[in-house]
Amino acid sequence: MLRSLTTLVVAASFLLLFGASAFALDIEDGQRYLLLATTKTGTMQKELDQASAAGFRVLRSANSGEMVVLLERQGDGAKYEYLLLSTTKTGTMQKELEDAGEKGYELLPTAVFGLTGRSLLMGGDQVVVVVERPQDASKRIRHQYRLLATSKTSTLQKEITETEAEGFLLEGLLSRGEHMVIMHKAGGPVQ
Repeated sequence: MLRSLTTLVVAASFLLLFGASAFALDIEDGQRYLLLATTKTGTMQKELDQASAAGFRVLRSANSGEMVVLLERQGDGAKYEYLLLSTTKTGTMQKELEDAGEKGYELLPTAVFGLTGRSLLMGGDQVVVVVERPQDASKRIRHQYRLLATSKTSTLQKEITETEAEGFLLEGLLSRGEHMVIMHKAGGPVQ
């Protein structure tokens, strides 16, 4: 018992001392752009957190078998917070987008990924999106999202038209065996 407790204390100490530096980004003073690339969503979330703390904001992304995100340092001092939402289930993504939207996070249409065969537990293709919100709580507004998904384009067209009539605008499109459209409507201030 004492031996396993000692092992646990040593392991926890190691993580505290070296865990944060294991994900430290190499950012130079005056660096304008920062490129992040990884296949692991946890790593991308940690790197986005570090980059945003250093004053960078997401500009563009690409999907080449890995998530590639290009950020630019903000000269005005504004800072943003990021969440990486990731799932293989459409319903789960809808719920995660709704929850994030209520907290003032807005979808970045330039940061929507489909990662093929990336989910070992669930099987299938992962959908990954990046959402951002201003760090300044007074500038946050609520957002509503509708995730439309079907394998039939005629059905999707009808759903897009109906959702647009409710005041939602098209934000993202992704295909992964089914076509997925993310639509968005801004609301009032976050309470």
